[in-house]
Amino acid sequence: VLTWFLPSEAVVSTQSTGGTLLLEFFSQQEPYNEVFRRPAVNFATSKMELAYWKLISHTIPAYLADGAAKVSGSKPVMRRAYDKVHKASETFTFFTKREWTWTSENCDMLWGLLSEVDKKLYNFDVMEIVWEQYYPNFFRGTKKYLLKEDMSEDKLVLAKQRQMRLKNMTHACVAIFLASVLYFLYPLLLGSFRS
Repeated sequence: VLTWFLPSEAVVSTQSTGGTLLLEFFSQQEPYNEVFRRPAVNFATSKMELAYWKLISHTIPAYLADGAAKVSGSKPVMRRAYDKVHKASETFTFFTKREWTWTSENCDMLWGLLSEVDKKLYNFDVMEIVWEQYYPNFFRGTKKYLLKEDMSEDKLVLAKQRQMRLKNMTHACVAIFLASVLYFLYPLLLGSFRS
């Protein structure tokens, strides 16, 4: 039986997991092969915190990498790359500083109008998505089709080792920076307490 649904006005349908499913971001089981830094996303709660993380996570590593590139005779590219990252992230500010609530009432209504055959043929129910499979497949697809990376087991092992080294280097750099700050602040603080 063919049934037509003709609403009296335009119906906007959005499909969202908001309010129905809490998504967790799954860690990458297959890290990217060629990365400068370990990929991470952080949301700062103030402009001062954002400036701090840009300095620690982007500016200092970019200058160090570009300095090493100049010494080795290569073209320095990291500072400009991070400038592009900063400009791109600024375009998301409007969305990340606000709270968005999405409903899927129109999709739910449309879903209720479908026959069982159509529900199987046009399955757009996000509750049916197995997120534990979706995200690893998303990262694999990004590596293979977008970044054109080698997907062999040998490259995967090397990428995991590289990611672990990058993680350890990040922690070591943060520790060195904090130790340096404390080293210079300690005499100042000690002197102010003695006065």
